[in-house]
Amino acid sequence: MPKYPRPNSYAGRQGTQSQTGQGRFANTTEAIAGTSKELMISPFTLDAAADVLVRQATTVLYGTVILTDNNFPVATKVYVDNIAIAGAPAWSETVSGIGKLSTSAQGTTGTNDDTAMTPLKVAGVLAAPPAIGSGTPAAGSFTTLGATGAINFDAGGSFESGGATIAIGADASADAINVGTGAAARAITVGNVTGATGVTVNTGTGHFTVNTTGTGDIILNSDDTMLLDADGVLELNSSAGAIGIGSDADAFAINVGTGAAARTITLGNSTGATSVVLESGTGAINIGVNTVAHSVTIGNNTGATAIVIDVGTGNFDLNGVGATTYAIGASTTTGTMTIGGTAASGTMTLGDSSATNIVQIGSGEGATTVAIAGGATAAKVVTIATGAVASTVSIGSSSAGAITIDTAAGISLDSATASNFTVTGAADLSMISTAGSIVIKAEEAVDDAIQLTSLAGGLAASVALSVVIASTEANADSVQLTSAGGMDIVATGAAAKDLDISSTSGSINITAGEDIATSMVITNKGMDIAIAGAAGQDFDLVNTGGSINLTATESIATAIVINASGAASGIDLSTGGGSIDISSAGFVTMVPATSTAAGATGTVNANVGVTTHTGLTTAAAASQVFTITNSLCTAGSAILVSASNLGANDAQMTITRVTPAAGSFTVTLKNNGAASLNGDVLLSFWVTAP
Repeated sequence: MPKYPRPNSYAGRQGTQSQTGQGRFANTTEAIAGTSKELMISPFTLDAAADVLVRQATTVLYGTVILTDNNFPVATKVYVDNIAIAGAPAWSETVSGIGKLSTSAQGTTGTNDDTAMTPLKVAGVLAAPPAIGSGTPAAGSFTTLGATGAINFDAGGSFESGGATIAIGADASADAINVGTGAAARAITVGNVTGATGVTVNTGTGHFTVNTTGTGDIILNSDDTMLLDADGVLELNSSAGAIGIGSDADAFAINVGTGAAARTITLGNSTGATSVVLESGTGAINIGVNTVAHSVTIGNNTGATAIVIDVGTGNFDLNGVGATTYAIGASTTTGTMTIGGTAASGTMTLGDSSATNIVQIGSGEGATTVAIAGGATAAKVVTIATGAVASTVSIGSSSAGAITIDTAAGISLDSATASNFTVTGAADLSMISTAGSIVIKAEEAVDDAIQLTSLAGGLAASVALSVVIASTEANADSVQLTSAGGMDIVATGAAAKDLDISSTSGSINITAGEDIATSMVITNKGMDIAIAGAAGQDFDLVNTGGSINLTATESIATAIVINASGAASGIDLSTGGGSIDISSAGFVTMVPATSTAAGATGTVNANVGVTTHTGLTTAAAASQVFTITNSLCTAGSAILVSASNLGANDAQMTITRVTPAAGSFTVTLKNNGAASLNGDVLLSFWVTAP
């Protein structure tokens, strides 16, 4: 919708003899030719063409004549002005007769049809002519055509310059000039696209207005540069559609406010749901990236204002210069600030600087809570000052406050130099592992690498399980328990809760210097003495002047166990001439090696063994030979063998012969029963001598 009323417009139709419209003034040549019905003749052109248009009279043609001046006679004038010619008729268009000349008034009004015009009167009429063309217009040629009033051209036509400027409204009169203002649908064309043709439209304070109605478009098209420049406000508005700038598909830059002047450039407004969209293709969107020092402000802190910045895999970079200060949420008091996504898997770096700087977290004066890695879903790793440099980490204040470190997993405190954990007040230092162990380890090669020292108190160690003191030093006194008084080592546990004293590579020396019968008393309900020595490193229990009594009162089958478990180990019981008594109210048990096989063969490489043979069906009164492979057996071995058979039939497998050989022996069984064998055969043997 236009801002100002339009001062002029063009109706656009061609003026003809019957209608007003646009027209063009004829030049002198066109006026003399007299062939166009669409051209106007100005007074100037009419005057220039009059001499040609009004012909001279001849003896055969009517025309203008020059009265004689006695120097160049053309026509002879007979003065009969005062002579009355009796009976002469008055002249008319059809009758020759007596007439009179027109007066100046008659020539000007143009209403008299019975008087004659002289050249003087014609000149007067042309100087101040009446309305021309009230009848049927015809062609005319004029050198100059002028008018002091309105000129109407009712027929179509054209104004052609013919080498001179065509000027419309070139005077200084403040009158409207209308072009194509008639109420008809027409095309109005100004200018052309030939060569250096130019169109200049100038206005004063009355504005320049271009209007269309309905669906009519305003199209400004240039094959070269198009400039819109205003000394005042320049606006592009639309009341019923979008405003498009650069909406075609041409790949050229669009510059807004790039002129070198201090100005404010505003996009959008704050009315209702107004929004501003900045989009780009694969190119960048740059805001304030020039080298001028200025502030860039995005958003405000009014109401529910929000700022959302999303990035893809192209990363998010917030950067400044050396002395830049960054303030994030400096005015926020009750809001929440979140950095990092809930599903982020990358690295988040805070304070990754090669210079000396300070990274402060929660250092304000309020009652701040700093939570690090507090999520309870996935396991976290929190590292502080893990770089390979001499960093100092301070946690807490020596003047007030407490430090609590809780974890459901482990806590590791590592140091490469001397360290301490000191309670300076009259309070306890507790190291507690409610469900695990406490390990104190020192690797310095000195006798006091681990020191438990109290100059004023004692040492109490109370545990629910074992107490283990181990030293890997290969000295005779690697572990020392020293007391200025007595020393008690007491195990108060029940059966199987033993007190073990072992030396895996050395000897155990227990010496009592007191000269009494009970100088050494070992009293307990259970004791294991284990020696891991090699061959020849024996455990000797010797009493050179008395007896050795091994007594166990526990009511179990293994109250006393003497075991030689080596592959070739044996047990020797020898006396100086007395007897060996084995007295038992129960079984004397020997544990055999076993073998099970289908058929009459088996393998047991032990002195005592049991072989089980399956699938045999020895008939009644028939014999079956069994071959037992035994690497301990020789041809001269003494072998004790017993046989038994299973099954429901009356089969009685009886030993009839045992034959030893090198690496094996055979056992012959005969079925002395009334039925065939239908069960397993078990052979128990003891190779008592090689």
